[in-house]
Amino acid sequence: MTRLSGPVERLVRSRRARLLLAITLIGIGAWTFVPHVAYRIAPTAFVNAELVRVAAPMAGRLSRDLPRKGDIIEQAVTVNLTETLSPDRRHFLDLEEQMTVAKERASLAKRQLAEITELDGKLEIRAQSYQSGMVERIGQEIVEAEAEKTGCLAEVNQRRDVGSRMEQLVKSGLASPIRTAEAFATREATVTRCEVANAKIERFKIERNSALTGVFLRDGANDAPYSQQQRDRLFLRRQELETEILQQSSRQAQIVAEIAGERNRLEQTGRSDVLLHADHVVWSVAASPGSSVTEGQTILDLADCAHRFVVVDLPEREFEQIKTGETAAVRLIGSDDWKQGKIRRILGSAARTDDRLLAAQIVRPVSSSIAVEVELLQEGSNAERNSFCNIGRMAEVRFQRTGFGFADRFLSRLAGMFRDGPQAELKSAAAK
Repeated sequence: MTRLSGPVERLVRSRRARLLLAITLIGIGAWTFVPHVAYRIAPTAFVNAELVRVAAPMAGRLSRDLPRKGDIIEQAVTVNLTETLSPDRRHFLDLEEQMTVAKERASLAKRQLAEITELDGKLEIRAQSYQSGMVERIGQEIVEAEAEKTGCLAEVNQRRDVGSRMEQLVKSGLASPIRTAEAFATREATVTRCEVANAKIERFKIERNSALTGVFLRDGANDAPYSQQQRDRLFLRRQELETEILQQSSRQAQIVAEIAGERNRLEQTGRSDVLLHADHVVWSVAASPGSSVTEGQTILDLADCAHRFVVVDLPEREFEQIKTGETAAVRLIGSDDWKQGKIRRILGSAARTDDRLLAAQIVRPVSSSIAVEVELLQEGSNAERNSFCNIGRMAEVRFQRTGFGFADRFLSRLAGMFRDGPQAELKSAAAK
């Protein structure tokens, strides 16, 4: 038999070392057994999450900017989902045609208005020329009438002298009374003609004053010349054209608003956008970007990383001890970190199979067992890249038993003692 070296032999024969080894083995056994006493342990749980299914709202072509499988949506974002292949643009084209017609009618009315303005200027010149000519003509007629009146007055004076001489001749017996009567009659006729000339002058003055105001009293003038009458007609036509321009301008503004609304409608109906909420991961993509899809076809499945949970089976006798709202400890297989969870749902073995859309399949509870759903509480970021938020990963779940709260403290102290004590003892023995 090979003889052990001195320090090792002393360590093996040391009563303290053997006692420490026994305590260590007992501690390891207790470490293994105590969790089953202090907790209800479910070693076969797995991380799960609900899926949000995105379907095509209309037939069309998928956008090429769709997220890829495994992409993490860290912030809420709106993305273009589909675009229609042949949008209905009939109403839009009809509005554009109405817009063109309204523009043409307004342009035609403006051209007509410009032509009327030009023609009105010419007619105004003609009317002014006619008025000035008529006033000048009446003025000349007044001059003629005044000259006639002047001649008539001179003749009246002459007839008066002749009548006086005839009276003297009659008195002297050199002339017949009849000749005197004829002389007086001729003089009265001349006076009457002078009065007519005077009345004519007054009439001409009245016509001139009226002509100066634009009203002509001559026969056949209809109180205004033809050029002025045409200007009046053009004035009415100008008002009609201005009304037409105003109507067409208002119609254009209305059509512009309708075209803008129709364009927005085409953009909204021609493409569909979808709001992707934060803390989701693209679980699956059921259609290729850029391909054609039908209405209702599944496009994306998004897993809700913010509300992950695990489902474990426990004996049905534990139904009364497990309460909704209590906490549970969850550890992912391969990790040393225990995370806190919250019990949110308990189902008996006879409950209906879960019909939710889930990322991982939930096994129906077996006979005489219950299904406990534990939500994983958030601790920092719940979206781990390249791991699909740990969905589908196996986990171990512990439910605290009533009255065994001291077990955590005891096991923690025991772990600390075995972590520090054996190393210190070995160092002491080696030094001896």
